Amino acid sequence: MVKDEIEIIVEPVINRHNCFLWGIEILRGKRRPTLRIYVDSAEGANIEDCENVSKDLNYEIDLDSSLGEDYVLEVSTPGIERRFFKQNQLLEYIGEDLKVKLREPLEGIKNINGMLVDCNEEFFLIESDKLEYKLDFSDIDICRLDPNFDKLMKESGYAK
Repeated sequence: MVKDEIEIIVEPVINRHNCFLWGIEILRGKRRPTLRIYVDSAEGANIEDCENVSKDLNYEIDLDSSLGEDYVLEVSTPGIERRFFKQNQLLEYIGEDLKVKLREPLEGIKNINGMLVDCNEEFFLIESDKLEYKLDFSDIDICRLDPNFDKLMKESGYAK
């Protein structure tokens, strides 16, 4: 089963809990596959949201028939070092630092750490060490938020 088919099954369940689907990972384990579903909400999803979505998804017969009866279901929030699954998810993170791993090297570089300076439907732009990388999300293996924890702690008043 492909992720698009799983999205069709899980999105209505997630939406019933006033959350939205952030992304899906299917991990092939030694004994059984793991279906990892990331949920978020406008207020920020919490452990109760994950628990309720997980309970409801356990009753989705279509999910069982697609993955087989023996799989591990994990429901989680994307977290502070969130992974981006679609290019449009980046729009809210312009000015933030990202860690990007490319599918294929670009000018000999496969890993890029830098600030997201622009994003639209066609490309996103990362500035790193005075260089700019114009990337398409289809060229990305994995893209994560790279938060500055010192800055976050100072902004929240937990550090001096």
